[in-house]
Amino acid sequence: MKKKPRLISWGATTILMLFLSGCFYDEGLPETPDDNNVVSYEFDIQPIFTNHCTSCHPVLVSPPDLTAGNSYNSITNGVYIIANDIDASLLYQRLLGNPGIMPPSGSLPVSEIILVKSWIEQGALNN
Repeated sequence: MKKKPRLISWGATTILMLFLSGCFYDEGLPETPDDNNVVSYEFDIQPIFTNHCTSCHPVLVSPPDLTAGNSYNSITNGVYIIANDIDASLLYQRLLGNPGIMPPSGSLPVSEIILVKSWIEQGALNN
């Protein structure tokens, strides 16, 4: 005599689907700095400039000079970064695409844009 295949109950199916769909979102969320963590210009922000910006700034496009040792003074002159004010910070607005996206090769990873935002909101310190 053949056994009939056992069907999974609707409750178990629902729980399985919720579990599997929850895993999808875990991988896509960007890491954000904890409110208690201070974003370091030297260790968090300058590496972003070095990896994504210095091929153009100051080589092809200038200003600002985003090379190590020059970038902080170049962007904190009251034009590109306004401490504690992301809306008035031109550099941050360009990372968002306002008026045009920087870098021109495509948007930075969201996690790096969040670091720049947090750094500005924390006072844009040279730390």
